[in-house]
Amino acid sequence: MRDFLYFAPLQSFTDHHFRNAFQQVLGDVDGFYAPYLKMSNDGTIKEGPKLDVLPKNNPFETVIPQLMACCTEDFLLMANYLADLGYSEVNWNLGCPYPMVAKRDLGSGILNKPEKIVQILHEVYIQTDLKIGLKMRMGYEDTSDILKLLPLLNDFPLTEIIVHARYGKQLYNGPCDLDRFEEIIPLTKHDLMYNGDICTVDDFRKLKARFPSISRWMIGRGGISNPFLFEMIQEDNEQFPDDWQEIFSEFLELLLESYLKETSNEGNILIKMKHYWEYFAEGLPEGNYLSKPLKKVKNLKSYQDFIASLD
Repeated sequence: MRDFLYFAPLQSFTDHHFRNAFQQVLGDVDGFYAPYLKMSNDGTIKEGPKLDVLPKNNPFETVIPQLMACCTEDFLLMANYLADLGYSEVNWNLGCPYPMVAKRDLGSGILNKPEKIVQILHEVYIQTDLKIGLKMRMGYEDTSDILKLLPLLNDFPLTEIIVHARYGKQLYNGPCDLDRFEEIIPLTKHDLMYNGDICTVDDFRKLKARFPSISRWMIGRGGISNPFLFEMIQEDNEQFPDDWQEIFSEFLELLLESYLKETSNEGNILIKMKHYWEYFAEGLPEGNYLSKPLKKVKNLKSYQDFIASLD
C-alpha cells in the first residue's frame, strides 16, 4: 500500500511563498493544506489568509484551504468565500492549541464540546455543497475528548479526519499519545491521517510499523526543518541527496524572490527568513554550523550572499 504524504499548515511558515518555492525545487509531497482563514473582530475575514488562498497565488498543485470557526455563520462566510474562488473542499481546523485561540472555542478549544461540533456540521452540510475534512487534536485538556467525538462524526460524509496525536494544552511539548491514536483507529469509518513528530525517516518507519493500516501522513515542523524529508521518506533513504546544498540554495532564492515581489519592507523579510532558519538549523546536516554566519547578517544583500555561499 502506497503512503501519501501531506504538508501541514503552519501559520506564518507554509504560506503560498513557501509552497510555491517548495514545489518548484523540491517534491514528493502529495498535497498542501493552507494555513487557516479566520475572522476579524469586525465580522470580516482577515486579509492575509484571504490573499494566501487566491488561485493566482497557487499555480501549482491543488491546495486544500483551511478555516477556523466556532459557529455556523462564520464557517459558512469563509466557506462561501472559498467556493467563490473555485475551491471544492475545505478543512476545518479543530487543532490550533494556542490559549488565545482555544479560549474562544476555536481550534482545539472546542474539542470538549462535541455536541457543538456536531451541531455546526449539521447546519453547514445543509447549506453548502463543499466537501469537508477535519484536522484536530485528540482533545483540549487531555486526549480522552476524541473517544466521545469520533463516533459522532461517523454520521457525516467527511472526506478525512487528520489527527495530531496530542491534546491542546500540551501545545507542542511532550510526546504524542500513540496509545490513544491506536485506540481510536477502529472508532471511525473515515479515512484517518496521522500527524505529529515525524521529523526523520526513522520516525516514519516506526510509526508505519505501529500503524500499518494508516497510509496517509501529515508532516509539519519536520518538513520545514528538513525540506528533503518527504523525498527521503518516499525513497526510504536516510541520506540527503549529494547535491542537496545546491537544491536548497535555489529553494531559498525562490522563497526570497517571492516575498520581495509582495513587499518592499526588507527588514520584515529578513526577520522572516531568519525565522525559517530557526527550523533549518535543526534539520539540515550541520545546520547549526551553516546558520552561524546568519547571526551577522543585517540586510538582504548580505542574506543573498549568505544563500549563495551554501551551494
